[in-house]
Amino acid sequence: MSAKFYQVFVSATYLDLVEERRVLLEILPQLNCLPVLLPSQGPDAWPSVRRRIESCDYFILLLGSRYGSLTPSGVSHTHQEYVHASFKQKPRLIFMHAQPEQRPRSLQDDSAEGRLKFQDFRQLLKQGECCLWTQIDDLAQALHTNVPRLMQSYPMPGWVSGAAVSSSEQDTVVARLQGRVAELEAEKEAWLQSGVRLDELAQGQDRTEIHYLANVYAGGHCELLPLISSMTWNDVFLAIASGLREPQPERYLHERLAEMLRTRGLADARQLRPKAHALTDVRLT
Repeated sequence: MSAKFYQVFVSATYLDLVEERRVLLEILPQLNCLPVLLPSQGPDAWPSVRRRIESCDYFILLLGSRYGSLTPSGVSHTHQEYVHASFKQKPRLIFMHAQPEQRPRSLQDDSAEGRLKFQDFRQLLKQGECCLWTQIDDLAQALHTNVPRLMQSYPMPGWVSGAAVSSSEQDTVVARLQGRVAELEAEKEAWLQSGVRLDELAQGQDRTEIHYLANVYAGGHCELLPLISSMTWNDVFLAIASGLREPQPERYLHERLAEMLRTRGLADARQLRPKAHALTDVRLT
């Protein structure tokens, strides 16, 4: 039987966890885990990071003594990644330093705001089950003990080499996809023949509402809220127009609209939570 491997998204700060990250990346392959650790590359990288979290089998958060670099919304990349993994109900492990205040000052946040956000984040994580560590050896032992336990408690599909998949299974998948393509082609043809009048469609300054979910941060707490944003169709078009010189998948439209809502959505959130100070992880509904 071919060995099965599991993709594990690793979320961790950098400056305070250089050696710990190295140990984690060495140990995970020994446990049949393929670590996925992406560097932060600015706000445009979030859609890609989000998809990688969703495609992974498991999620590991490694927290030392820093809150981490911030997203434009004011929360750290690690915080945002953890919230998204929780929303997607990914089986996850949290490895948290037991005494971050005892680590060298050079490994701690410089600003009072950073230290406050770090403590708020720790309190959020403590609401779940955490694996505490102090020394590198503690972390290594915790990984060897808890990763197999997580995989046993939450079995996931994993990944095997394509050579291990039988041709009959491949034929079944191809047939199913071909059937779906035929359905979509029939739907397109029916729509083209329906005779829809363009002057009956909404346009220009006509207003529409976009319903979406977002993680709203207020007072150190994060809450998933349903929100509504009112805008004109011109606003919608301007949000998506730059990439329409070429055909785009539906995912592109979702990502561009979500980007616009991340900019203007804080006003929507404050209709429900007046003290909201940040909004992340917008998902259209």
